[in-house]
Amino acid sequence: MTTPKNSSTNFPLRFAAIAGILASAILFVNAGKRAGLIPLSPLTQLVAPLAQALAIVLIVGIAQVALRTTRRFAAIAVGVNLVGLAAATGTEWVINLVFAQLDASTITSLRSGPLGIAFLVASVVFLAGSLLFCIALFRDGAAPKIPTAAYALASIPIGLRNLAPEIVLDSALAVLAGSVLWLALWLFNPVNAPRSSAGPTLKLAQH
Repeated sequence: MTTPKNSSTNFPLRFAAIAGILASAILFVNAGKRAGLIPLSPLTQLVAPLAQALAIVLIVGIAQVALRTTRRFAAIAVGVNLVGLAAATGTEWVINLVFAQLDASTITSLRSGPLGIAFLVASVVFLAGSLLFCIALFRDGAAPKIPTAAYALASIPIGLRNLAPEIVLDSALAVLAGSVLWLALWLFNPVNAPRSSAGPTLKLAQH
């Protein structure tokens, strides 16, 4: 059985895997930064939001490979997850590149207005999207279960970051980084590539 290499309906999996590895590396840096193991710097603040942005690319690749049978639920899960990651990217840009230049009182004032509501909505959508996506992966059964479960569990304190203790949040970031790395490396396995006769497949780039 041959695997289509250059079909317009196939997202480049190696690209998605590399994006996932880079996202994992940034997440590890973010976890180390929050834990005080890595010092704050303009560079670490600048690259911090890229973890969520790169994760979007990884999710698209995983969806193409792992979501072959649960089409309707999978489409909803992927859609919510992508919106949640995009919203989380915006949140991280504000926290790392705007709040870093402001005093505590100004930050508190901004959080008490519409920006705080936007942060809350972003967190809820991120959490819902992450859990729905992991449920879809479990239902389909193609993706490795350990990193999928770790991804889901780590998303809970991250989505509830204002309620989670600092040590729990730091640990969750590290666990999320590890699960993202595992899933990204899994995408490099050529036997995971979509097959033309594999049954229903989530088409994300069909023209």
